[in-house]
Amino acid sequence: MDEWKHETQAGNALFEQGDYAMAEQHYLSACHFSDIFLMPCADPDGGVAALVVSYQNLAELYRAQGQHPQAMRALQAAHARLSHALSAPGLCHAHQQALLRGSGQVRMEIMNTVQWLGVTTRRTHQANPAGHSTTRIHH
Repeated sequence: MDEWKHETQAGNALFEQGDYAMAEQHYLSACHFSDIFLMPCADPDGGVAALVVSYQNLAELYRAQGQHPQAMRALQAAHARLSHALSAPGLCHAHQQALLRGSGQVRMEIMNTVQWLGVTTRRTHQANPAGHSTTRIHH
């Protein structure tokens, strides 16, 4: 877990400095370490939290650069990893519960991102001559 913390802290520092390219490398490394911690371990809550934080950091980095599709892909990757881990046979109850909580957090982040993108899309598209929005968003 020390490697994950180091990569996360380095990524956070670089993000704050505006060095997004280097921050991305550290966040991707943190995601890699968090994938390893997701396997059944002595601290399922810590492993799941590391994964959720890693991918949320990566998504936030992409959002800060206006790369919203990449942000969504990062969140979807986190959700896929959590879902895959939930399908492993023989998980203890504590690990199942940790995975479910993490999955719920990521789903909420995905929903918030989709909602934010919808609001942004509506604001940035011009109305057509009939006064109707040129973008149709279904909820």
